[in-house]
Amino acid sequence: MIKNFLKNHPVHKRIVPSLDSFFLIRPTLFFSVWVMVAIGMYSAEMNFKEFPVWILEFSWGTFFLFIGLTLICASTFILNQIEDLESDKINQKLFLVGNYIDINKSISISKVLAVLGFIVSFFSNYLSALLILFIFLIWGIFYNKKPYNWKDKPMLGWISNSCIGILLYFVGWLHINSNHLGSISTFFNLNMILFMLPYIICFSSVSLLTTLPDIKGDKKVGTKTFPIAYGINVTLLLSLGMIIIAFLLAMKNKDPLGSTSIIVSLPFFIYSTFRHHDKDILRSIRYPIFILNFFTLTIYPLLFIPVVCFFYLSKYYYWHRFNLHYPTLLVEND
Repeated sequence: MIKNFLKNHPVHKRIVPSLDSFFLIRPTLFFSVWVMVAIGMYSAEMNFKEFPVWILEFSWGTFFLFIGLTLICASTFILNQIEDLESDKINQKLFLVGNYIDINKSISISKVLAVLGFIVSFFSNYLSALLILFIFLIWGIFYNKKPYNWKDKPMLGWISNSCIGILLYFVGWLHINSNHLGSISTFFNLNMILFMLPYIICFSSVSLLTTLPDIKGDKKVGTKTFPIAYGINVTLLLSLGMIIIAFLLAMKNKDPLGSTSIIVSLPFFIYSTFRHHDKDILRSIRYPIFILNFFTLTIYPLLFIPVVCFFYLSKYYYWHRFNLHYPTLLVEND
């Protein structure tokens, strides 16, 4: 009865238009943003407590850090939608900008979110705010805006996304170290880099795969992404090779979170590499993000609250607004 009401009652068609501005920020993308910060925090915690799990302490500093980062990233996601308007139309995705929300209004929202995000992040600490500013510069300006347009260049687009993964990890690492030590004396050290590598390689690998579903639209508008420049086979093989290397490094680090998450995700990369089916590529993008979040929740269970809220609110919105089952872990023939 409740399920039928939530899915079919006509009142929801009148409610969801009021959520358009919120969903302009693409909330489902935060599943990969938040988890990288949490992993940076977990990696730093390993310096103070062996194999930390079930950390339930609430911290205002951590709260402001995540809010500030979320607002900044939301601003960059809006800018990306504006710049990708034509290719997204061809790929039949991201319907809000230009259709339901005016482009000028979208730009204004992006600017407000960027300013608010930078201010809020200062309530955590100024060094985190500085790193978050770098995230905005790379993902918001260099990635999207002319004359840079890194997203339209095969190597720079991939490298910029990989750099974001590094910065997100650094944000979490710095946050924990500054809380424990009151300084960044251990911010840059060999342990951090070695522990970081498997996660960054995985983040980079999945980032590479996300360009595959958009090939049709990118080709028509002249965007030269990595798979367009080097081919789908090379992209898939490179992605699989990176995942294997990441697993070996995680095992060498004796990192239970990294090694377990990667080995569970590995079959999806193997299937996509050797079968080349669209459904396999989608699985190798969606499932590793879910799996990494799932295992990370055993360390920071409070992360469960925003992840679940964003997930089900998004399902509600996209179903009643566009008749789409999204987000979903189901892929064709699952």
